[in-house]
Amino acid sequence: MKINIFSVPPDNLAALEEKFETVGLEVLAQDQQDGWEAKFYFSQNEEPNPIPWVETFSDFFKGKEPSNLIYFAAYVFSKSDHCFVLTYGKSHFYVRQHCDHDFGIEMAKRIGTEGDIKQTGSKRFAGRKRKEIRSYTRNSPLDIESGESVDYLRTTIHGEARKRFGQVGKFGSSALLNVPMTKDQIGSLLNEVVELLKQDENFKLPRTTVIRDEEELRTYNEALLDAILDDDSAAEFSHDMHDLVGVDFVFTGHERYTLSLRGKKREFLGERELDVADLRQYITSERIPREDVLDIKIKVEAEDRKPYTKALGDAIEFVVDGENVMLAQGRWVRFNEDYVDQLDSSIDSITIEATELDLQSIAKTEGEFNDSDVVKNHGYLNADKDFTKIVTLMSVPVEAWDLYRSGVVYAVKFGTAQKLGYVCDQASNVLEILRNNANIKKLDQEVMSYCLWFGFKTVSVPTRISQTGSIILKQKIDAWARRCRDLKIEPKLKFSLRV
Repeated sequence: MKINIFSVPPDNLAALEEKFETVGLEVLAQDQQDGWEAKFYFSQNEEPNPIPWVETFSDFFKGKEPSNLIYFAAYVFSKSDHCFVLTYGKSHFYVRQHCDHDFGIEMAKRIGTEGDIKQTGSKRFAGRKRKEIRSYTRNSPLDIESGESVDYLRTTIHGEARKRFGQVGKFGSSALLNVPMTKDQIGSLLNEVVELLKQDENFKLPRTTVIRDEEELRTYNEALLDAILDDDSAAEFSHDMHDLVGVDFVFTGHERYTLSLRGKKREFLGERELDVADLRQYITSERIPREDVLDIKIKVEAEDRKPYTKALGDAIEFVVDGENVMLAQGRWVRFNEDYVDQLDSSIDSITIEATELDLQSIAKTEGEFNDSDVVKNHGYLNADKDFTKIVTLMSVPVEAWDLYRSGVVYAVKFGTAQKLGYVCDQASNVLEILRNNANIKKLDQEVMSYCLWFGFKTVSVPTRISQTGSIILKQKIDAWARRCRDLKIEPKLKFSLRV
């Protein structure tokens, strides 16, 4: 018997059942199993769903246009301190809004086999790859790169646990298992799940954990509103080609979007990508007060599934710098210790180039520093504002780097963590041009190493880059260094003090 299990905090059950009612789910059957109150919900009165492409060819159907009937269901098991929901059809979309998103992965860490991973789904918060699905051959061990947060595992189930939970499982927000049992034994299985989660995990995973403290959530929501309303580029819509819903990957493409808020006009955006600038324009034109911004809804229409609406927070990604916190898929999450440790270890492996004593203290702007005699006396060649180092076939001007010495190019930046992160983006763009070398007409200098030269406005210069408090900067440095290594270029870092 195949079952897809979500764990729902008991305090969320009333809201979930209210949601079921609004989307047309009705209780079809009730019973009791091994101490659980069980309710089976079913969409008995499902309305026909129009097929978008049928309208295009409506004259072919001679007034008898077909439509789809898409039924769905949910089986809710609850007792005083626990609640689990088994989903069928699209009901997982509604359960996900109320579930414990850590549940599936916590199951995987207790019954999964670390040495036989079938598939992983992970996300990054910097670099070209934001989300990635990987499939593995038989008996492949878990292999997670720095900067990745694991959201999904498909793995064999280990040892004795196979007798109860099946041979292979899929684990994300939910746990999808093929269990040797009948529907009358679900309650017994769920009792075993409760006991299993009390056990120690068998392996660790770098990932994000959900924040539940109400005061923290209020603080982070205010930071998000500041970013949206104050034209802060740190808040942006997610434009990934797939989303993870429970244990299902939903691939996107050709969606049509509409912004709406109760009491305000709707704004149809069509098929163009969502942009925070469009959102800000909608807020301004409809005079939406700050306290109502997060109540804005986004309707998503696509021809291969029923239209659905999601909250604004479900579509925006935003990182609270300095606190290891991010808004992703509508929930505030914190990077766990495994994630931070792995990221710190990766960036601390980057070579630190010693800074000459008379360059330790910087009292100039980047431009003045790059052009100063003391820099020239140490053998550095100024390439700041020089657009001749890299010439593309399309003759697009490229500012390649700031300084050059003995096969090492230097990108120099002084200031806050946000400004230092900007130079990482610039350097990564240069590396992308080098990677696509078919577009390069001329490369003026050989690049053996790429060095980011940071001028910190702090009391003292850090000895390791992991000492900086900015998770965004760490992620960007890690993504840049990975791209360097892909091109057989050695990444380096150099630190100075800006006074």
